[in-house]
Amino acid sequence: MGCTVDFKVTGENRGLYYEETRRCLVYLCNHENVEDIYKTIQHEVLHHCIEESGVQLDEEQEEKLIFNMQWANYSIV
Repeated sequence: MGCTVDFKVTGENRGLYYEETRRCLVYLCNHENVEDIYKTIQHEVLHHCIEESGVQLDEEQEEKLIFNMQWANYSIV
């Protein structure tokens, strides 16, 4: 099942993922440019993908995995 990405103009976070509703919320005011927004969308969608995979991770493990996935291209080169 897919997820929905919504945008808000104001908020304190960069982005959030709500498991209950499968919704990613991106707060535009906390981004410097479009590329930054794309990275947040990718980050929140990865939360959804991990949940859908059925893998059980705590919050710290999940954040570390997503961080490593997003920076893997720079680490390998």
